[in-house]
Amino acid sequence: MIKNSKYSQFFPYPSFRLEQEEIIEKIERSTRLNKNTLLVAPNGTGKTIMALSALLPVALERGLKIIYMCRTHTQSDRVIKELKKIHHTCPKGNLRVFGLSIRGRNEMCLNNTLLRLKANPSEAMAICKSLRVNKNCAFYRNIKTSTNGFKNLDMYQFTEPVNAEELIKLCKEKRYCPYFLSKRFLKDIPIIVCNFQWIFNPDIHFRFLKLLDTSLEKCILVIDECHNIIDVATQVNSEKLIPYFLTSCLNDMYDLRLSEKYVQFVNFLKNHLSQKIRDLRSGEYAINAAEFLSNLCKRLKLKNFSEFPIFLMNLLTEYDSKKESLKKSDNKEVSKDNIKYLVKFWMRWREKCDSKKFFFCYHVKKSGSRKFIAMEIVALDPRDITLQIFKKSYACLNLTGTVNPYVYKHLTGLHWKKEGYTEIIAQSPFNSRNILALITEGVNTAKDNRNPFMYRKILGKIEEVVANTPANIGIFCASYTILKGLTDKYHQPDIESIIRKYGKRVYIEESNISASQNSKKLENFKKASKEGGAVLLGVCGGRNSEGEDYPGDFMNAVIIVGIPYHRPTPRVEAKIKYYNKEFHNKGWMFAYLNPAMQRANQASGRPIRKESDKGVIVFMDDRFKDKMGWISEWVRKEIKLVLDKKGILTNSIGKFWRT
Repeated sequence: MIKNSKYSQFFPYPSFRLEQEEIIEKIERSTRLNKNTLLVAPNGTGKTIMALSALLPVALERGLKIIYMCRTHTQSDRVIKELKKIHHTCPKGNLRVFGLSIRGRNEMCLNNTLLRLKANPSEAMAICKSLRVNKNCAFYRNIKTSTNGFKNLDMYQFTEPVNAEELIKLCKEKRYCPYFLSKRFLKDIPIIVCNFQWIFNPDIHFRFLKLLDTSLEKCILVIDECHNIIDVATQVNSEKLIPYFLTSCLNDMYDLRLSEKYVQFVNFLKNHLSQKIRDLRSGEYAINAAEFLSNLCKRLKLKNFSEFPIFLMNLLTEYDSKKESLKKSDNKEVSKDNIKYLVKFWMRWREKCDSKKFFFCYHVKKSGSRKFIAMEIVALDPRDITLQIFKKSYACLNLTGTVNPYVYKHLTGLHWKKEGYTEIIAQSPFNSRNILALITEGVNTAKDNRNPFMYRKILGKIEEVVANTPANIGIFCASYTILKGLTDKYHQPDIESIIRKYGKRVYIEESNISASQNSKKLENFKKASKEGGAVLLGVCGGRNSEGEDYPGDFMNAVIIVGIPYHRPTPRVEAKIKYYNKEFHNKGWMFAYLNPAMQRANQASGRPIRKESDKGVIVFMDDRFKDKMGWISEWVRKEIKLVLDKKGILTNSIGKFWRT
């Protein structure tokens, strides 16, 4: 610990930008009082360095950990980059700061056996454990041997903050396991950079804090792009059962020779889903959870609901016993945790079947000629996860450029911390002359309007933008349906012909490609900015419209085609109904409008990332006029309406780039 440190000692730049020093002071003051803080500031204001400069003096004085959570690897690397600047700028001595960015097991593993299997996180954990226990992982053996069972880690201590890629590179050279090496460092490093799952996923949360050798009360949390937490919190609190998993359970039961009644239980579920996938079309179908459970109990010849948990616990007991026997007889670790998840799923079904906070459904998807089905327990209220975290942590700083503060604090309970809540809204650092924000009249992508006439009209307006933009353009559609409508070849001329007519290349987002393949596509898109330009076609809420930066000519203009509402599925309708009761009839606003405008705002900010950037933002749907109050303030104050006349976009955009 240190005494009497100040934020100025951790700010590594020679001068502050607009409002920076004032915001840093507010964050530091709020944190010292154990308050939660929400900072809404456009990109370009330096949210990362403001957060670190404000929090480091508090953390180092009071012996607290800073857990900085990001959505993407790029954002995590940015935090480490700023920490390195702080580390090299601070005077030598106690003020030297260290940080480490970590990733999940699958992303840090170097063992080809595990990598080839492409296992999900829970499967990977079981496989990894088996490889280690049976001494089949050379990377783990090497590091354990060289550190005397992890007792002597001094030789691996870094002299400056380290990102995950740097750690993985070192471990490849030394043939060490980067995942376990990083875990052993956590206790002694004051700043940990990770994704949201490490804190917000209940299955990971407690193990993670144990590795840190601390409690939530001694941690300052930072949540970058905090609007993502609403979806993260509901996803980690939801459960899913699929036929492939049930097949794995059956195989495990046969291997362990479990009682026939348990085999029949899983067979019934598997056959039930097989019948449903034949009967149902793609979509969501609500399940009466209590009625389904009642029928299941009858099939299992149980007298009532109360006997069902006993049935499940007996299954788990028999599974543990048989697994232990097999382990002793074969002298090997048995990695079969499918049964544990099966029991967990149905325990939750029993516990939550009468709760209004959960929605139960069949979810059927079609990919090519194949259909896939899942039974789902869908959490509706993010506060079940967020509230205790925000209440218990020493303080929590939430960073965003687009969130609606009123909706966010109510959906997460951020303002319920007894010590209080601070809300900071930063001014825009951007020069008005560098932004042209437009809403086009005469275009409407509501479902009934998605016809050849409207698509031709949209393509005509897109052509005006493409023809008058010097380099790269992003076109983010409200949905894949609209994206498909624009890219269908029946349009004459079609969108690809229009783009190539002006010497630009075309890159179309694909939902089924890997992260590395997508990164390569983006790299080529950005390179094309120096070779006549290119157009990136994607969707709002996709990986290319959020969390990715396109400064300078990487994206001179962005077009948002349509308001990206979720489809009105039974899940969305259930959420609206639940929110109406919880938030005084604001269900439609909280569950439908806010997420849509959040996605549109994220996409609209892609071209303007720095004060020097210049860009055009086109909202191509006249319904945005009625939703002006939901558009990010820094964009809203620049918005102009464009009449539905040919050539007006050409004149506006052409003049903007000539000026």
